[in-house]
Amino acid sequence: MLTATNFISLSDNPFSRRGSYLAFFLDPTGNTLYGKPRLYISNIRGNGPYRQIQAQIVKDGQALPTVVSSTESEVILESMAGSFRFCIGESKFVRIKGTDGLTLRLTPKLSGFGLVTDLKDGCWQFGFSTSTAVLLPFTGKVSARVMSSRVLMGTSSATFEIAPDENGVVDVGIEEYLIDPIHRPLDQYPSYEECVKSYQDEFDTFCEKLCPSLPEPWEDMRRKALWTIFGLMVENDNGETIFKHTMIKMLHGTFEHVSGWQQAMHIICLSGSDPALCWTILRALFDYQDANGRIADILTDIGWNHGSMKPPIQGLALNYLLDADPELKYVSREDAEIIYKGIVGWTQFFFRCRDWNKDGLMENQGAGETGWEDAPYFNIGFPLASPDMNAYVAIQLQAQARLGRLLGKDEAECAAFEKHYQDMVDMIVKSFWDGEKWFAFNTDTGARSQTNTISLMGALILGKALPQDIIDKTIKTLTEKDKYLTPYGFATEAVDSPYFNHAFAQGSIIPPAQLIFCLALERSGRFDLAREAGLRYLMTLREEGLFHTHNALTGKPERGMVALDEKFLFWSAWSSSIYLFMSQRYGKVE
Repeated sequence: MLTATNFISLSDNPFSRRGSYLAFFLDPTGNTLYGKPRLYISNIRGNGPYRQIQAQIVKDGQALPTVVSSTESEVILESMAGSFRFCIGESKFVRIKGTDGLTLRLTPKLSGFGLVTDLKDGCWQFGFSTSTAVLLPFTGKVSARVMSSRVLMGTSSATFEIAPDENGVVDVGIEEYLIDPIHRPLDQYPSYEECVKSYQDEFDTFCEKLCPSLPEPWEDMRRKALWTIFGLMVENDNGETIFKHTMIKMLHGTFEHVSGWQQAMHIICLSGSDPALCWTILRALFDYQDANGRIADILTDIGWNHGSMKPPIQGLALNYLLDADPELKYVSREDAEIIYKGIVGWTQFFFRCRDWNKDGLMENQGAGETGWEDAPYFNIGFPLASPDMNAYVAIQLQAQARLGRLLGKDEAECAAFEKHYQDMVDMIVKSFWDGEKWFAFNTDTGARSQTNTISLMGALILGKALPQDIIDKTIKTLTEKDKYLTPYGFATEAVDSPYFNHAFAQGSIIPPAQLIFCLALERSGRFDLAREAGLRYLMTLREEGLFHTHNALTGKPERGMVALDEKFLFWSAWSSSIYLFMSQRYGKVE
């Protein structure tokens, strides 16, 4: 009986490549038991569904039971009779090779008016989600079964079977096109072996530059975390998508998009390793800034949600970048000017558009703006003023003053930003602290939050700018046993709260809570507690996987998510960046 051997199982993390919209998925159930998994070559452009071409091994006309294995650079479809190997050799090119005398069956899932066309040179063209694909037979004989619909003329379905040559070899490619395909001569494509080398060399270089090593015992997950980030990176592709600079998507499948506040967290986590990359990511956010100064939070390859936004932690990220690069060695003057103008506009947005009663405090207008979309304290309704969001705006004022001075901006302007920062800190304490705890309130009704949601303590990110007694009381609450600090990290709702539930911001272990509150503890002078909490989360990620959400009571992944055709959440770049950051920061054995 065959058992899969994996670098990372595709049931946990689909296989892709930096800058590519090709990926390998298993079927939505993610079942890896021999004979169960179905392997798909996928196009992850647009909004899904993401499984378009099923790949099967065929012998004597019968599809064989298989397992799916992986290495860092290959996917392997294995049967008892032999195997086929797959690699993303170029951003738009997959090459597949088998040498065991078996037939490869490829079944595209076509929809709408997806045509299947015989190109009369041995190659076949067919619809590939929002793109077009060309099947390129390098070795082996293609047999195509094409069926046209009589209901919608011009639509068709197809099955391709590629039989081995006299030496038992099948060697084919699939190339993606966004325009009418004109493919290269077949001898101008990289060989399968060259594809694997290209992938592996690029990934090795990425690892060496971003994080060449980690302290034990965290090293064994290092390349897996880097591979997760690597496969979720988007690049400037000369206008084929909206992306003009490098950014990092959230995770494959359900959240196949870039998130603006997650970019800020990637910057914080990676600023000490690759400040040039982080400046690029920060610069990228201002490609999607509207006339009022808002930067979009949800970006896909085909567009962005103009109404989307998340908390403005870009100022916090900018502070970390300036700490890592105080002389601006890794950012051009032109880009630094764009970032300065952009972040000033982003801050101004909140005073223009999120302070309706003009009392100097910012208000969220809906749950989607908060970063904690299902938090129970939203039961008091909106507009909602909260301490965390106002703290982020204050820090952004401080950060833009720092960058402004480095760029030689008017000192009066920079000093005004700093004074506004101090004024906001004072206002946050006066407005959101009741002497014992933090609260949010509805600015229309005056109703105060009564839940134990961790984000209500988010003003702790102000650190030493807060009065010491407030710092001490907040930390005591945050680290009290059997409340927020579980054996697996910080829960988003205290586990003894009547509002506790197994949901994103109702009690789960999620990436933003771990990073924000570890940094808050550090900035409050308690690196020891930050390290304790960080090590708990690190152990959860190392033992349970780099998933998006973990259970606060067991540490197990909370994978359930019904959206598009997905049933599970996969490993995330968010968790992966935090893993690298915390491993380097907290992981050394003393």
